[in-house]
Amino acid sequence: AESVVYPSTEQEILSAVAAAVRGNQKIKVSTRYGHSITKIACPGTSSGVILSSKNYTSIVNIDTESGTVTAQGGIQLRTLVDQISTRGLALPVAPYWDGVTLAGLLSTGAHGSSLFGKGGAVHEYVIGMRVVTPASPAEGYATVRVLGSQDPDLNAAKVSLGVLGVISTVTLQLQPMFKRNLTLRIVKGDVGSEDETLRIAKEVEFGDVIWYPSLGQVVYRYDYRASLVAPGEGINNFIGFQPIPQAVIASTRVAEEAAESARNRQLKCDLAFTLVTAEQAIGYGYKKNGLIFSGFPVIGRQILIQAAGGCQRSDLPGFYCPWDLRSGGSVFFESSAALPLRNLKSFLRDIRDLQATVPLSLCDLDLYTGILIRFVRKTDAYLGSGQEDVAMLDFTWSRGNDATTPRLDMDIFQELEQLVFDKYGAWPHWGKNRNYVFEGAGEEYANLTKFLDTKNRFDPQGFFSSEWSDTVLGINKTGAPGEATYAPFCAMEGLCRCQTDEHCAPEKNTFCRPGRIYPAARVCRTE
Repeated sequence: AESVVYPSTEQEILSAVAAAVRGNQKIKVSTRYGHSITKIACPGTSSGVILSSKNYTSIVNIDTESGTVTAQGGIQLRTLVDQISTRGLALPVAPYWDGVTLAGLLSTGAHGSSLFGKGGAVHEYVIGMRVVTPASPAEGYATVRVLGSQDPDLNAAKVSLGVLGVISTVTLQLQPMFKRNLTLRIVKGDVGSEDETLRIAKEVEFGDVIWYPSLGQVVYRYDYRASLVAPGEGINNFIGFQPIPQAVIASTRVAEEAAESARNRQLKCDLAFTLVTAEQAIGYGYKKNGLIFSGFPVIGRQILIQAAGGCQRSDLPGFYCPWDLRSGGSVFFESSAALPLRNLKSFLRDIRDLQATVPLSLCDLDLYTGILIRFVRKTDAYLGSGQEDVAMLDFTWSRGNDATTPRLDMDIFQELEQLVFDKYGAWPHWGKNRNYVFEGAGEEYANLTKFLDTKNRFDPQGFFSSEWSDTVLGINKTGAPGEATYAPFCAMEGLCRCQTDEHCAPEKNTFCRPGRIYPAARVCRTE
């Protein structure tokens, strides 16, 4: 981008948008931290303008009588839930990471886990928005659009990919504060886990599941709503979101790369077992009465259980979030898929079959997060992940420091991606995933035409669009650089689905081959 603007009022946002439109510049909103993996926040041109939400972080109004809050789009989730809690109110669901902004989490369709009530997606609780969009010269080049709960355009704005304009303020429907009563049940042996996972989806309000396929472990989260007078002041200090010494982060990466260099799956599994066992020994960071972990259940207020964070706020020298590139630590790929719930059982069985072809090949998943399974209800939002009731699957695996060097079992993870998105028809999370999985993604949404109608009225010249967003929405048919780029090594980084050996690394004995259990897949396999 050519410049960055730091508005602190809606009028300053209007002025910034008007100036960019008058100067024919692309515009994108960016947050202080920026956690999206995709190009969703990139203007797509070096002459564009970034609007930072760093100084636009206030509560506008809390109405205890109606149980609503109106907040500026740049407010962080942690600040939002802390402030509404002082008035006895709670946001019913939230992403597990509290470092996201309100506008950012809505634009990407971020979610927690629940099929109860309105479901696990935060955008289901949006009842109003103010959006700053481009306008004609006669209107001063920018205008504020006020969207109420009955406005059809709100279904476009709830999950907008940032292409409609600047989300100025959001009004959310809240609930009276409540407590949660949760137990994590660790099962050694994963036989029959498919049935229990589906039972949790249907019967446990905030339940989720973590599956470590190579370790053969499942962690079931039994997480229920509890009365506010239930005893307990538990908190969620998930260890993966706490500040960690740089030396610890870097040494973990060194151990991982040593196993990779040795092409030794068992070493990776041993490292995964060590890390997972350490996390489980401290209850993944849950603490009874805010002090120590002393077993389950943990009972605490919604504000302290629903999301965790900390590393992004730390001022400790030499301490970082585990994924912070300054730490010399984790480098990874992440996939997030909204899988139709009706297909979950078959998909999980396919994972077992895939792993059986190369035992211990999924240790990378266990080394990072395993397979996290959450649940989201069908939505009216045009681009919401829940086009029907879905299981939201998150899985992460190791990425190399060199994009031209094949990774151990790279083909297994590529096949896993193509199984979930191609064979089982999952929708990709807009803020995660590798480029090629977005090929034709927009066309899989039944209400895409309605979304594009709103977009064409709000921003007909595409000031808030980029080549990436145009491609995933089916506007730009060229395919690059929005989603897939076909060039040497492109499949190694997920920039394309391999079609020829050149897209892999034939000079390093890595060729484009069919999948092991899904022949329609095209993956880079070392032979």
